[in-house]
Amino acid sequence: MPGVSHEQRIKFCGVTHPADVETCVLAGAWAIGVVMTPHGPRALDVMAARAVMAEVPDGVERVGVFVQPDPRAVAGAVRECDLTRVQVHGVMDVQAVADAAGVPVTLAIALTGPASIAQGDAAACDLVLFDAAVPGAHGGTGVRADWGLLEAHRPARPFALAGGLTPEVVGAAVRRVRPDVLDVSSGVEGDEVGRKDPGRVRAFVAAAREAAMEAAA
Repeated sequence: MPGVSHEQRIKFCGVTHPADVETCVLAGAWAIGVVMTPHGPRALDVMAARAVMAEVPDGVERVGVFVQPDPRAVAGAVRECDLTRVQVHGVMDVQAVADAAGVPVTLAIALTGPASIAQGDAAACDLVLFDAAVPGAHGGTGVRADWGLLEAHRPARPFALAGGLTPEVVGAAVRRVRPDVLDVSSGVEGDEVGRKDPGRVRAFVAAAREAAMEAAA
């Protein structure tokens, strides 16, 4: 079945502390993401982001997340933090970011309707991430994306799913939506914003991969 693998790729985003990297990597992370924009409670400056990314081993994507960035600032962050990928929100000229960054670009799109999916299909990027549409917010809200839209209007290219994913619902998301990548932030946190709870991280991965294996059978 397209879009399904028992090695379901998972990005743990909004990581704020170097100690949480090992938890996510040992659980099987495909990518570790840090928020490098002055938006939201998980935002890090370059020094803090560099400290997190220094703990990410080769073979795991190091992703910087940006909102409406200057391409030159993205390029600088790629060099400073040794990023292997960038994720951008609210960007119209994706190619300019890609050219400046020199690494693959994930374009985040708020899932508001079929036009959002058509926009993703046409975007000049490496990967499209569909997230919940929350006015004034750019991810990490805990609000679930509209899975029904992705079921009814299947994207024509590989895509990631974010928005309200937790260990309790991720299995249903994989079975219904069949994303190529899962992107989780607040759904695996404990009581402290930005800190990943080891038990929830492991439970998320286990539920996602169990569902992926069932869907691929």
